Amino acid sequence: MAKHSIFITFITLSLLISGALSATFTFTNNCDYTVWPGILSNAGTPELSTTGFPLQKSETQTVSAPSNWSGRMWARTLCSTDPTTGAFTCATGDCGSGKTPCSGSGAAPPATLAEFTLAGADGLDFYDVSLVDGYNLPMLVAPRGGSGNCSSTGCLADLNGACPSDLKVVSKSNGGSDSVACRSACEAYGTPQYCCSGAYGNPNTQKSLDQNSQASAQPLINETMVYLGVKGATFTFINKCDHPVWPGILSSAGSPPLGTTGFELPHGTTQTFDAPTGWSGRFWGRTGCKFDSSGRGTCTTGDCGSDQVACNGAGAAPPATLAEFTLGSPGSKDFYDVSLVDGYNLPMMVDAAPSSLSSGAGACGSTGCVADLNARCPAELRTGDGTACRSACEAFGKPEYCCSGEFGSPDKCAPSVYSQMFKSACPRSYSYAYDDATSTFTCASADYTITFCPDLTSCLTDIHNWWKP
Repeated sequence: MAKHSIFITFITLSLLISGALSATFTFTNNCDYTVWPGILSNAGTPELSTTGFPLQKSETQTVSAPSNWSGRMWARTLCSTDPTTGAFTCATGDCGSGKTPCSGSGAAPPATLAEFTLAGADGLDFYDVSLVDGYNLPMLVAPRGGSGNCSSTGCLADLNGACPSDLKVVSKSNGGSDSVACRSACEAYGTPQYCCSGAYGNPNTQKSLDQNSQASAQPLINETMVYLGVKGATFTFINKCDHPVWPGILSSAGSPPLGTTGFELPHGTTQTFDAPTGWSGRFWGRTGCKFDSSGRGTCTTGDCGSDQVACNGAGAAPPATLAEFTLGSPGSKDFYDVSLVDGYNLPMMVDAAPSSLSSGAGACGSTGCVADLNARCPAELRTGDGTACRSACEAFGKPEYCCSGEFGSPDKCAPSVYSQMFKSACPRSYSYAYDDATSTFTCASADYTITFCPDLTSCLTDIHNWWKP
């Protein structure tokens, strides 16, 4: 067997596999808390040197496996030992052994699982990340080396935060307030249509649940949740403001979530995230945020209402300057813009550059709004504390400003005096709903930089370079 490596990462945990006659799984815990990986070998497969162990924050541990090994791995959370009985139990992923090693027992659902068959058909390794038994924490499997379709796979999203109430599992140790796992619909309801059993035991009879009936109880399995996909673009966030910014990220419906949905970006710092091909969504900067020691809080502008640093699938409350993206498939065009349709809260610039994989192509222009619209915002659009400038639609709610009702088409909705003010100050940004002609940009196979409070001199240079003959 050729030497190869595979990384399995629970967005808490990272795992490497390598070897010729064996594979080495390297677990790395990137969570901000301890996890207890569990390992279950399939019937007829030798047990590994350990079946369970603690893994502290940022710690790494390796486990070797023979070349024909098959089994599953998962992470247990919120584990403790009873001081009276000595029994070891975990709130999620518990294997029921009463000890740290699982000793041949599997994870009690819900639990995110990594499943492997080494040296299977045609000598290939087969692997997946499964949510069939539900979800308890993020996980990523990333192979290195080898040959074949050695793709990364996993689930990077925080499904606990977005879990429907009827699937949610709460921890008794924290008063039952926070979701610590999300059950599968099969576990929650036990009916054949969710469990793919009985009359629903084959792909031809297993149909989607009527969306008008128990829509909140849709099964968790969704390939946009579990497959990382081919890298489409790297987004680099830069904060040049003289204050912290808390970027928010909202993936569009049907697009997989990125590595985070919100984070703090202190003055002068940079943060990067990869997005798969076909991803679409929006970014914005939150300002004036205050979070307590438990991570709870709100922001003065761009708040997403999650009461946390992460936005967890929620968008920005207007007014907020937005950067919007739709990434194409390999070789096709990306579309992007900076929008003031929902108002303005801080300057933003988007720059496209050739990616590390190929050169960018298309009208790869810079776009954004570098002007301080808060300083020139009309009194009737200004927020109470002057930290943001509302759109006329938000301020007045009239169809002619919102391009709605009888004004819901490009030929009926004309620019207003307010949108023209935005356009004059930021000519490359969307100023109202139908401002497409000068505000949408395209590029193929590019990476993107989103800069908050960009330096005006560099912005003028970027624009000059794009416009020059």
